[in-house]
Amino acid sequence: MSSSQTLTTLFIFSLLTISYAATDPFKLPKHTNIHFPIRKNQTSLQYYTTFEAGNPQSRTPIDALIDLGAQSVWFECTSYVSSSYKRAACGSNRCNKASGSVCIGCNSTPRPGCSNNTCGVYAYNPLSAYLTAQELGEDTIRVTSSNGNTLLLNYDVPKFQLSCADSGIVEGLPGDKTKGLVGLARTQVSLHSQISSTFNFGKKFALCIPSSSNTGLGDIFIGGGPYYMPPSNEDQSLSLVSTPLVINPVSTAPIYSEGDASDEYFINVKDIEINGKRVAFNSSLLSFDKNGVGGTKISTIVPYTTLHSSIYKPLVKDFVKAAAANNIKRVASVAPFGACFDSKTAPKTITGPAVPDIDLVLEGKTVRFRLYGSNSMVEAKKNVICLGFVDGGAEPRTSIVLGGHQLENRVIEFDLDASKFGFTSSLLLWNTSCSHYRLP
Repeated sequence: MSSSQTLTTLFIFSLLTISYAATDPFKLPKHTNIHFPIRKNQTSLQYYTTFEAGNPQSRTPIDALIDLGAQSVWFECTSYVSSSYKRAACGSNRCNKASGSVCIGCNSTPRPGCSNNTCGVYAYNPLSAYLTAQELGEDTIRVTSSNGNTLLLNYDVPKFQLSCADSGIVEGLPGDKTKGLVGLARTQVSLHSQISSTFNFGKKFALCIPSSSNTGLGDIFIGGGPYYMPPSNEDQSLSLVSTPLVINPVSTAPIYSEGDASDEYFINVKDIEINGKRVAFNSSLLSFDKNGVGGTKISTIVPYTTLHSSIYKPLVKDFVKAAAANNIKRVASVAPFGACFDSKTAPKTITGPAVPDIDLVLEGKTVRFRLYGSNSMVEAKKNVICLGFVDGGAEPRTSIVLGGHQLENRVIEFDLDASKFGFTSSLLLWNTSCSHYRLP
């Protein structure tokens, strides 16, 4: 049994293992989406998925880092063999779809990742800051449809564009088996964009990010809801609260041309409140300046939300004060966190330690992204919990980067057609989570 088949059998109920070749586009039944699993690496605190690439006779399972801000899909392919793999030639339509493409050559025997007159795209490892131009190719990948609850059918998607990268780029990726990256930015060659185009979906995808893979897998849904998180029978797409996605007028990519806007995901945070009281800081930091500095970005790469020092310091001060009023005892800090507490003085609740609530007040009528203890606190060591925010310094590129820990155990949806960011409250309130399928 292949790695992908092993994963799909985990999604319990009924899974048909029939495979279909997806045409361009392939129309799926209503209320059906495409699903990929999410795992969390507990050491690196990064999230990754698994997909299969190559012709049906020799599919290769690939574990790949998930990066909301990355523009494309790449994987290390020095030993990759596939008869269905084709490189993209310089000047071709497929090459032109990939922004920032360049022509590259090869001095050795042609193979995947090494051909002359080849379209090259920039592949970037955000964990090691490794940036290199690599061959753009296309191959068949296998995907699985879902009704938001049960995995249904496998499909072979041909002509999927990916970058065939060299071995140096994988340094720093989580775990020994992670050999690639799936980008989810708003580009034509991101994972969700290509899948949506193939299956004639609207431009919409959602994540349910697990806090641990010890008890199950999370989800990437491409194509919209419904989204069910067993054992709850609630369709979480009906519980989404939304705020506009905004465009940073200056690109935040490692390589870009003058005048390019960012293809990462930004939202408007208007205020931050602790137990309903506003944290005082310079609100101009929440907007972009003429150079695209400032604002609030959503990231799956940053483990904990990072804040401009002028936001971080008053946030910590106000949180410590509110915690003290609740008789939560402060203890010595544990790096990289600035405020830590005796966990025995913070009673346990269904949503984590009973600590002051933190609200990100967003654009829209009474829209708040509420952080209960499970998302605001981190267990740093035995009997010590810390406020899970990090000081980003006095001159960060982005004032607030909303990180992975604060995104866990809720459904977050990116609707690019409507330009909206949707989110549920903590799934712990429904007695479920994003770690909701059994592991083998």
